[in-house]
Amino acid sequence: MPVKIKRVAAVGALCALFASGSAFADSELLGNKLTPMGADPTASADGMIPAWTGGFTTLPAGYKPGGPHIDPFADDKRLFTISHENMDEHAERLPATQLALLTKFPGRYVMHVYPSRRSCAAPEHVYAANKRNADEASLVKGGIGITGAWGGIAFPVPENGDEVLWNHKTHYHGRRYTGTITGGNMYENGSFTRVVREDKRFSYYYDPKTTSSEDLQNSLFIWMGTWSAPPSINGSGFSMTNTIDQIAEPRPGFMFQPSTRKIVRAVPSATAYEAPMMSAEGSRIADDMMLFSGSQDRYEWKLVGKKPLYIPYNVYRASDPATGLKNFVQPDFLNPEFIRYELHRVWVVEGTIKPEFSHRYAKRVIYFDEDTWIAVGTDLYSGDGEQTHGQIGFIKNYYEHPACIQDFDVKYDLGRGRYNIDNLKIEFGPANLDDPSLDERDFGSAALKRAVGR
Repeated sequence: MPVKIKRVAAVGALCALFASGSAFADSELLGNKLTPMGADPTASADGMIPAWTGGFTTLPAGYKPGGPHIDPFADDKRLFTISHENMDEHAERLPATQLALLTKFPGRYVMHVYPSRRSCAAPEHVYAANKRNADEASLVKGGIGITGAWGGIAFPVPENGDEVLWNHKTHYHGRRYTGTITGGNMYENGSFTRVVREDKRFSYYYDPKTTSSEDLQNSLFIWMGTWSAPPSINGSGFSMTNTIDQIAEPRPGFMFQPSTRKIVRAVPSATAYEAPMMSAEGSRIADDMMLFSGSQDRYEWKLVGKKPLYIPYNVYRASDPATGLKNFVQPDFLNPEFIRYELHRVWVVEGTIKPEFSHRYAKRVIYFDEDTWIAVGTDLYSGDGEQTHGQIGFIKNYYEHPACIQDFDVKYDLGRGRYNIDNLKIEFGPANLDDPSLDERDFGSAALKRAVGR
């Protein structure tokens, strides 16, 4: 496999690293001029973003594995609060969604900013795979798929927007994931429909048995979810595979609805693009789960560059059972008193719908944390250029693993004044990112039938 050589950075944020004109293999940059994940390890000029020194991997005193996470930064003092009154002075460091919420709810919606903690780390096997992928991974079919990547970030030294999107899709969030999550729909009248789902995910991409990209057989991970609330979908479930090339193979799998008492094979129109998610009552569609998880073929993706933004980070209070669901999930927006914002550098990717396609979102601007490649925000626009929706992803470090994951996310409907939240751990505690009891036999039609039959 040929080794990719980087002579001049394609993005301004990396230009200084290659100003001498010397040739580097991408893998040689990782752990040297860049962090093992491909981030800039240096502090920002103003000192608000610290240098990366390895992340936080020490278990706090009193932490018990499997129990609620203890906030290692609970003693940090708030630096300042961004509100409608002072948002103009911070506008360059805010995504459009945050500006829209500050404007829509003046005096009520605020953002509390704390010292930035570059707490995120990953296992050594991920760092090692990052180095291999940096030299061997390639896009195929114009960005629809990838080859030569497994076990780590696909493109830790990205050259374009498609590669950054694949980094989000391949970021490490555990290998055998189990958890019970809360979600739901908050309506403009203040009523809330609570959703509870038991989740299981098995990652082929991070399976130690995977020794080449061919072993993946076009599959990233398989996911099963079964609902117990609200009553209208109690007993429903799915078992679905997230494929790599979703054009060649739309997400295959099975669904179950109690009204029919039958396991049915999912059709492509139910799992792709604008297909509505059954528990979100129209607020979510297939390709905006986890901010973006769909096929990349309908958009032209432009890598805008890197910039500092205030984003939710180390959000331990927001997912702590001690906080309480009713205290956090409130009318109009999530309770700001429990959300910690920090200044971090993010990659910015802009997607514009191709002329031959249509989509409810003609433009998407997505922000990715440089230390993890997790999507932390999306600004969504209609064909006439109006921002209609916005999404926010919340990062938390599972230091016992270690792994930073998008612990939950929220999607705001800015026009109707409602929102949908998903993957919240505030009622049932943290997910298990490597549950040894989980294997491939826990998925598929027979496993789904067993799960919904309990």
